[in-house]
Amino acid sequence: SMQMDDPKRGFGLTRQGPLDMRMDAARFPGEPTAADVVNFLDYDSLVQVLKLYGEEKHAKKVAQAIVDSRFLMKNLRTTTELAHIVEVALTDTHGSGSVDSLGRPSHPATKTFMALRILVNNELNELHWALSLLRHWLRPGARLAVLAFHSLEDRIVKRHFQGVDMSEPVNIAQRLRNAAVWHSAEEMVSERQHHWQPLGPLQLPSRIETEHNPRSRSAKLRVAERAATA
Repeated sequence: SMQMDDPKRGFGLTRQGPLDMRMDAARFPGEPTAADVVNFLDYDSLVQVLKLYGEEKHAKKVAQAIVDSRFLMKNLRTTTELAHIVEVALTDTHGSGSVDSLGRPSHPATKTFMALRILVNNELNELHWALSLLRHWLRPGARLAVLAFHSLEDRIVKRHFQGVDMSEPVNIAQRLRNAAVWHSAEEMVSERQHHWQPLGPLQLPSRIETEHNPRSRSAKLRVAERAATA
C-alpha cells in the first residue's frame, strides 16, 4: 500500500508520477519500466499483455490508442498521460457509470495499469517459483497461508494447492486457464497427495472488513498443509 500511495513510484491512476511501476527500482535500476513497455512494445505484444495480465476485454482498442499516441506525444512519461489516453479510448465502452465491487467509480485504465505492473515486476512467475520453492523448504505438517489480491494470483495458488504440475510452463497464466486440458483429474489428485493438502474453504473478506479497508475487497486467502509424503 505504501508503494501504491507514493506517486513517485508510478502505480497510481489519478496522481501524476513517472511511469515506472517497478517494485524495487533501487535494487534493479536497469530493469524495464512501464514507460519502456508502452513506448517500445509493438501493437500485437501490447494486446497480448493487456489481455493476459489485465484481462482487458478492449485490449486491441487500448493498444491502438497507445501506439497512436506515440506519433502525437513522442514518449509517454507520466501516469496521468497514460490514464487519460486509455480513458479517452474507452469512453464509448466503459461509460461514466462503471463501478467496482463496492459501488465506487471505476477508472477505465485500472486493468491497463494492473497489466503493466504485473509484467514489469514479473509477478506471476515470482509467485509461481516462490510456491515451488516452499514446497521443498517446508517440512511435512507445516502450513502455508497465501493471500492473493486478484484472480490471476489466486489461480496460481489454487493450482499449486490442487496439485497441478506447472514445471516449465510455456505461459503460466494461459496454462492455468487450461489446467483440465493439461492434467487429468487422476494426475491432479496424485500431485496433491504428494505435496499439499488444502485446509478449509477459500476465505474472503467480510462486508465489514471491506467497508473499513476497501483494498481488501479482492483478497482471497488459501491455506494448505505440506503433505507427509514427498
